[in-house]
Amino acid sequence: MLKVQFFIASIFIFLAPVIGQEYKLLKEDCKCGKTNRYTIYATNDNVVLLKGFLKHCDDLEYLRITGYKPGEHWNDLFDALSKHKKLKGLELFYNDGLTKVPKKLKENSGLRVISIVGNKQLDYDDLFKKLSGLDSLEKISLIDNKLKEVPSSLKKIKTLRSLHISGNENLNYEKLVDDLGGSGLEELSIPLNSLSEIPESIKELKQLKVLDIRKNYLVDLPTSISELDSLESFKSEDNIFLDINSELSKLKGLNIKYVSVDEVGEEVSTQLKSIFPNAVIDNKKNMEVINGLNKKQESANFGVDFKPSMLSKYQNCNRAIKKYHSLFNKRNNYSEFDSISFFERLSDLNYSYSEKLLADGSYEGVGLMLHNKNFLKKNVNYPRYKTKKGEIAFSICPQGNLYPELKAFTGMLWVYVGAKSKKQFYQDYVRNKKWKDIYLEFDDVNETFFIVLKGGGIKKIPAYPRYVNPQSSLKHAKLYYSKKFLMYERRLELRSERFDLDLRRAKEKNKLRQTKWDNYSWKKLKGYMCSFEQKMSRDGWLNYKTYYINEKHSPLDTMNVNQVSVKVSASVREVSYLKEASIQVKKNLINPVITNVRLDLKSRVGEVFPSHIYVYYPIQNELIYFDVGLDGGIEIRNNKVFVIAIERGDQLVFYSKKEFLQELRSEFIVKGKIPFFVEKQFTTYNLKTFWSTIDKIID
Repeated sequence: MLKVQFFIASIFIFLAPVIGQEYKLLKEDCKCGKTNRYTIYATNDNVVLLKGFLKHCDDLEYLRITGYKPGEHWNDLFDALSKHKKLKGLELFYNDGLTKVPKKLKENSGLRVISIVGNKQLDYDDLFKKLSGLDSLEKISLIDNKLKEVPSSLKKIKTLRSLHISGNENLNYEKLVDDLGGSGLEELSIPLNSLSEIPESIKELKQLKVLDIRKNYLVDLPTSISELDSLESFKSEDNIFLDINSELSKLKGLNIKYVSVDEVGEEVSTQLKSIFPNAVIDNKKNMEVINGLNKKQESANFGVDFKPSMLSKYQNCNRAIKKYHSLFNKRNNYSEFDSISFFERLSDLNYSYSEKLLADGSYEGVGLMLHNKNFLKKNVNYPRYKTKKGEIAFSICPQGNLYPELKAFTGMLWVYVGAKSKKQFYQDYVRNKKWKDIYLEFDDVNETFFIVLKGGGIKKIPAYPRYVNPQSSLKHAKLYYSKKFLMYERRLELRSERFDLDLRRAKEKNKLRQTKWDNYSWKKLKGYMCSFEQKMSRDGWLNYKTYYINEKHSPLDTMNVNQVSVKVSASVREVSYLKEASIQVKKNLINPVITNVRLDLKSRVGEVFPSHIYVYYPIQNELIYFDVGLDGGIEIRNNKVFVIAIERGDQLVFYSKKEFLQELRSEFIVKGKIPFFVEKQFTTYNLKTFWSTIDKIID
């Protein structure tokens, strides 16, 4: 049976620029007249520093506040700002734990711009009540705050002219647009919100001049958009309009001066020019790598290579070798992204496509709703349809905009054709159920749909869609289904592309950070080198380091591996050896940075064996020993390269990071031990083969 599967996964949110210029960190040596934009950390020391700065400098016009720490200094900060009448812009930037902004905010009479970025615990009802008292406020930016609703007090800000919202996929945009109706808003920017539709009530924004809907999942525009008589600029690229000319024709007759769309062919471009004869039409091509991330940052490598003849018989120069580990141990260099790809994530039951981390109960999930008199919920915002006797009909109910592809089926009925009774269906699929993923499969041979539910396992519901208009012909109904499914497929493909692009972007950024850190560390390392070392190139010195270690290591090479011999050899290799006590694992947790798990080591035939585990991080030159055989846990850093060596008696077996995590995830359970099946052969190793084996299997 031929099956075509369509998959769902999450994408990273990248932040839009909020004010648009660089902020300078406020320091004690900052001089007047250099800039009008400063950043401060919200600590007592920095508040004192800012107050002192304001006494002799009046340049400050825009202030970014980050790193919130509770205390009386927080009130002092806003008291000082209320007296500084030149303040035009305020940005609250990722202040974890911040719940309320002091009342003194209302006294900033000159404040024109406020940006709220990544403040997920903030009381927004309280904030907007305070903002409504500012007669000068013209622009608000809300970015990556995980908002579900913007308070209705927004409409009390009569001077508001520009509103930017991005990275808030679960926000109720229909209510937002309704609240803005009749206001004097001139610019509405809502990119990167996973929007699948623009509310018809957009027509009430009579003074709107700029509408930015980039990077969403829109396939069409509401017909009411043609009533935006003041609209001059329309930015729409990186959506999935099924017919861009047909959609933009709805803007014909408006005074459009600027339109941005995805790169289009000559024929489409010609038609667009006929629709907007007086407008600048910007055909933008999406770049895979932005902001210079594709520019390589090469490491300097000047100097001579190493040759053993450089060493005198009694020379013992190893200060730099001993410092190498501490300088190049990137303890804080977390990449902060999970490297699991789009399709790997979908096939893993432990992941939800709406979350980047392991689904541990924090995801929203998707539910189903039955359409019959016994089980229909009363207070839901979905249409209710009559069903035939004995028929089990249901809808997919994505909340907010976290699942934009599923929005294609809003208002659509699915009729179950399986063997379960209504009661069984309700118990198994509907009652108190939130599924991690819901995606569709289509058997094009038998023209059968399957609604695939991903939770504790995979459940497949055979069903067919039914057009809600009973007067419609079968031909018309099929066209309707096809359009809906095409919307679903296009949105899903776009979701995959964005996810993969963000992953590549994150990896590239991490490489640049590592290169920058390596160059900095190399300069410091030079200070510990002997005169003959300083003449070497980087590669030459690393060859010297290898030669020196091998010379010292050779007497140990033939020894068999055990805890004592590994510790001694690790010291000779100038790497650390940490014997870590058994860690307590109350709950198995897999995330992108640290993993704590309890393993149940066994063979495929069921044989359980006591063991010890070495975890080696080659970049950090760090070797950690775990007494797994004493019923302890194991900790690994998922975002770093590592090799696992499992010890059983006097024999070992090795796993690369990829092999180990693949085995771990395939057997993952939320609580209790994880069965880790060892299929490779255990072998006795001496120290030389131990280290050479590790070197060979590093990813």
